[in-house]
Order: sequence, then C-alpha cells, then structure tokens
Amino acid sequence: MRRQISDFVAYLLVPLLALFTPAAFSRRLIRRVTRWRWLLNEPATAALEGARRHVEIPNDEAWKTRWKRVELLDARDIWMMNWGRAQAVLQEIEFSGALEMARDNIMVGMHWGPGAAIIRLFAEAGLKPALPYRPPETALRMSRPFFYLFSLQAARYMRSTMRERAVPVGGAGRVLKEFFDEDGCIFVVSDAPPMAGRPTLPQGVLDREAQFDAGFPRLMAKRHRRYILFALNLAEDGSIRKRLELEGPFRADTAEEYLERYAQFLHRHLFRDAPQWRIWHVENQFWQES
Repeated sequence: MRRQISDFVAYLLVPLLALFTPAAFSRRLIRRVTRWRWLLNEPATAALEGARRHVEIPNDEAWKTRWKRVELLDARDIWMMNWGRAQAVLQEIEFSGALEMARDNIMVGMHWGPGAAIIRLFAEAGLKPALPYRPPETALRMSRPFFYLFSLQAARYMRSTMRERAVPVGGAGRVLKEFFDEDGCIFVVSDAPPMAGRPTLPQGVLDREAQFDAGFPRLMAKRHRRYILFALNLAEDGSIRKRLELEGPFRADTAEEYLERYAQFLHRHLFRDAPQWRIWHVENQFWQES
C-alpha cells in the first residue's frame, strides 16, 4: 500500500496538478513533496545504497531528496509535454551555444537527470531526433498500476515526438544502423549495463573498472561518425530547472578511444552530482568482473 500511494503521488497526482497550474507552482510543489521521507523511499534508498559503494555521501536525506526531484520532474515533464504544456517545460531549460551543432550527429548521453525534455527540444528545433525506448511492461498493470499508467504516457511521448524515429528496444540496433545514413540526430546512452553474453570493453569509472557493451563503440569507430556528449542536468541552485550541457563534436578512430572519452564524461558527472544518475539500482551489473 505504501508503494501504491507513493506511485500515485509521484507519477499521477503531482503531474496532473502540474497540468492545470503555473509551472512555477509545480516546481515549488516538487521541492516540497520530495522532502517527504516516505515518498519514493524504497527506490531512493536502493539508489543511495548503490551509490554509497562508489561515492561519498555526507547526508543521506539530502541525497535522496535530490534523487527524488529528478524523478518527479521527469514524470511531470512527460505528462505536460503530452498534454499541451510543452512550451512551459522547454522554457525551463537553460543552455548556451547553438543546438544546430547537433544536426546529423550522434548524441551520446547517460541515464541522467530529467532528460526526457531534450527529445522535444531537439524535435522542435528541426533536428529529427531518433531514440530507442522501452515499451511499458505489462506485468506492471497489476503490481504498480499508477507507475504503469505513467509508463504508457512515457511511451506515448516518445512515439508522438519522434514518430517513426522512435525505436522500441529489441532489434533497435539494426534500425539505428539504418538511421546512420539518414539526416537527423541519433540519441544513444552508453552506460546501460551490458546484457549477459554480449562482448564488453573495460574502462575506469569512479576508480573502478566498469564494463561497457562493445557494440556501439565499435560501430562508431567503424562508421567514423561525429558525436556530441550531452547531459540535461537538474540545476544546482534548488530552482527545479534544467541546464543542457553539450560537448563536442568529437570523432573516435577506435572503440577504446571513444569509451575513454565517454568514461571520463560519466565519471565527472557521477563524482560531482551522483543523485542524478537514474540507474544506481543496477550498479552491480555495470561495475562487474570481466
């Protein structure tokens, strides 16, 4: 029951309130409710315990509060962008430099921050984003119905924003390879834990050797495509706003060269602001023995 109430508040109640109130009110609401210790406490604690094995955490409650703010802001953004409030969300993104640098390049990011809004931002700039996405897990309908409803909204957002360039996972690699030779930018994340049996490449992150899936780095080196590292960050001033970070473009002649630069980018962000990483609960699959 505690999990259901938590899901209801985080993934349905707060986003629905945001649809009918000024964006500034919903930001204040997120700041307030994420201080409630019971809200999303189970996943926040799992993320905290995963992070504790790699980074110093001076204040557990402050760490979990920041993690929850990322989660709630992303959920609010998806609902708002689905239901006519996209401009309010996009106006919260601060960035310097031209988005045009991303045209027809590969955008490489992480499971990081309130990142959903970047797809709409790039789509409205005419950059034709493409991205693999995970369809809702039907098993959640009974176990976590409110989170399942949010998952439907997330999938709807991906499909409506990118249309035919929204690629369901499972065979997504083949489709993305076809997009390599077309106009538009392709979004990928390289920090997903490698699937069992897949070839991996090691690279140091947070002073430990992490295992990265070798497929995409080798494809990048083979195709000699330019790539840009990006992160959509939760601002550090407590304002519940977002800051877009772009680095590049770069080229990599080998998979190892690509991964070295990417691992440095990932390391820097995890070391500086660990609560923004969305997959601490599977860190043991990422930092694993080769």
